[in-house]
Amino acid sequence: EPMSYSQQTGLVYIPLFNMCMDIASKNEEYTPGKFYLASEFNLDMAGSEGKNLAEFVAWDPVAKQKVWGIKEDLPFLSGAMTTAGGLVFYGNQHGEVKAVNAKTGEILWTFDVGTGILQSPITYVAGGKQYLAVVAGRTKGPPSFFGKIGQRVIDASPEGGVLVVFEVP
Repeated sequence: EPMSYSQQTGLVYIPLFNMCMDIASKNEEYTPGKFYLASEFNLDMAGSEGKNLAEFVAWDPVAKQKVWGIKEDLPFLSGAMTTAGGLVFYGNQHGEVKAVNAKTGEILWTFDVGTGILQSPITYVAGGKQYLAVVAGRTKGPPSFFGKIGQRVIDASPEGGVLVVFEVP
């Protein structure tokens, strides 16, 4: 998912998956319009963090180390967006958009938009006011090679789509 860099903190904010994968090549003829990977996948495996299938991480690229992280139980986080106000925003598959202190990782605000968030939040100014916009919604579901994990994602995020806009005080 898209990451973001903050000039204020010098940190990169990265939505990470915590999943393992088995992959094997297979001979398969390409058919236009058909899902094609020429491989057999099994992504239905949690990584070393166990039940946490994702983590939103602040990374110091100079020191090459994690500064803080917020563990998430499902994969497919939205992208990150940093602001000049010292915040970083992201969303998860439960439909929670989160405002996080970019230095400390403290979650300052959450809002449930009602369906999973896969897109990066954006901010803009109109009429002298600043806004935060979040597009949310899921399609029919992840490919079958996500197995039980994919079903958990589907169960957590109702179908449908929504655009939610907040005025930033």
